Amino acid sequence: MTEEQQPVVAEITREAYDRCLAIGGGALEAVEALRAELEKSPTLGRRARSAVGGMKIYTTRLEATNTRPALTVTYVYDAPPPEPGLIRIALVSPVRLAGGGTEI
Repeated sequence: MTEEQQPVVAEITREAYDRCLAIGGGALEAVEALRAELEKSPTLGRRARSAVGGMKIYTTRLEATNTRPALTVTYVYDAPPPEPGLIRIALVSPVRLAGGGTEI
């Protein structure tokens, strides 16, 4: 983080945490690693759309491993100056392929 960037705190919501546990295969560890990375680079991924009050919605994809499917992670970045920014990882979903399967 450069001196010009404001500090950012990232968290995994209870719903996203529970979903990671349900997916298994290291999903929670992968999302936790993303959470740590987002504190350094809060605008990773693709900006989906703007929400109300300065919040920004982003999605990013975590590639599949031998033990878990690829994941789509959606998070909200709320950066009201001069407060520290807050990132909430809100949704974790396995990537669904055409035909209904998941990628492994």
